[in-house]
Amino acid sequence: MPNLRDFERRLGGLVEGLFAKTFRSGVQPVEIAKRVVRSMDDGKQVSMNEVWAPNHFEVSLSAEDAPRFQQIETALVTELASVIRENAAERGWGLMGPPEVELFVDNALRKGDLAVEASLVQGEQPVAAPEPAVPTKRAQLRVHENGGVRAIPVDRELLTIGRLADCEVVVDDTGASRRHAQIRTIDGVATLTDLGSTNGTKVNGRDVQTARLDDGDHITVGTTQIEYRSA
Repeated sequence: MPNLRDFERRLGGLVEGLFAKTFRSGVQPVEIAKRVVRSMDDGKQVSMNEVWAPNHFEVSLSAEDAPRFQQIETALVTELASVIRENAAERGWGLMGPPEVELFVDNALRKGDLAVEASLVQGEQPVAAPEPAVPTKRAQLRVHENGGVRAIPVDRELLTIGRLADCEVVVDDTGASRRHAQIRTIDGVATLTDLGSTNGTKVNGRDVQTARLDDGDHITVGTTQIEYRSA
């Protein structure tokens, strides 16, 4: 199943602060994502050599819940499309066309309820199931702490370093900020960005705001040393 924690983080980053004020009750965005994923499983069709999953989803919300999603509808639909593609790729399913998500209001639904109708809609370019992946070496971060070394694979596009428990790289260091820095990897190229930390971020002893990472580079966060090793 795709990482729904990533879904919440990506969507939350686009509308930071809105969830705390608006989504205290009623339908939560991650509930929609979970229902979409379940509908893909329920609605998949098995052919001779292929499994095709639904790619068109009609999400119905109550009249009370729907207005809360108006401000984030575009972002929500975009992130749900990513969840659909990720789920299909992880399961080895094909899609008849690009993912499509539409939101509707159903006056028969009560606050907190939702309904999802999934269907297969033929597109101009069906997305076939991916070929089995060939295992490859991944880059990793080697965190030096407490006299030992902890290895963390760079296995996603975005890794956040900081003291908060929901960071991908958690450092127990009072000199580090809660969300101190991020490493974004695109097409094998890793870039480190300081997130406005209190004490700054260094690469090979030099203060940086943004810097490309090469094999063997040393990142300093607070007093913690992190070595970047490329694949």
